[in-house]
Amino acid sequence: AIAYTACSYSFIMLMNKVFSSSIILLSVAAQATLVSGFTGFSPASLATSRSYVLQQSVISAEDTDAKTTLKIGNDEERNNIAEKLLTTCAGYGQVGSKLTEEERSIIDDIAASLGSSSSPSPAKIELSGKHELIYSASPSASSGALGPLTGKVTQSFLDEAMFINRVEFFAGAFKIELYAERKVLDDTRIRVKFKETVISVLGKEVKRFEAKGSGIWDYVFAGSITKPSGEKMLLRVMKTPSTFVIVQRE
Repeated sequence: AIAYTACSYSFIMLMNKVFSSSIILLSVAAQATLVSGFTGFSPASLATSRSYVLQQSVISAEDTDAKTTLKIGNDEERNNIAEKLLTTCAGYGQVGSKLTEEERSIIDDIAASLGSSSSPSPAKIELSGKHELIYSASPSASSGALGPLTGKVTQSFLDEAMFINRVEFFAGAFKIELYAERKVLDDTRIRVKFKETVISVLGKEVKRFEAKGSGIWDYVFAGSITKPSGEKMLLRVMKTPSTFVIVQRE
């Protein structure tokens, strides 16, 4: 029994050596196969292959730098166009219905040029908090226009569905709020259904009534931008079909 055990142990040790040698030979063969796929297996070709791998690493690094440069360039272009849009809207005023057709076209053209830089799914961007109207071409009160007065227009998002369109006059002393519900239709469109209107004076509700109607937000652009001052904000440009430009400041 002792002799049998000793023989078994010797056999196991021999197989381990054979197995280890086989692994080493397979590794060498695999390396030779990979290298020969480029230049053939020889000391000279090994040096060549190392040079090849180094060159490929340099090329990959250059590709990465090129992509980074392209992204920076795209970001700069988007920010420049966005700044031009916001500056033009500020110069003309938020109520597009008071502008000439040519002035509205200028804003529409700048807004359209932002389209290629938009988030791929602008309608699915998560919305929360308060957003500020910068411009609206709508002839309705949604632009903030009430006779000769122009109110401050904001949107407040309550949850994934409900939001409030709010128009404030005289620093909030007179306020009109339109409660609405939204539903994403696809990557670029949101359906909006109006629920009720609330009118408040000096902080007190004076009237509440049912609101009827619905509409579609068709996104031209939505995405984060950075102003020359360094201020970051979410910019949204939509057609209802009138053009709306809305921002959320961080």
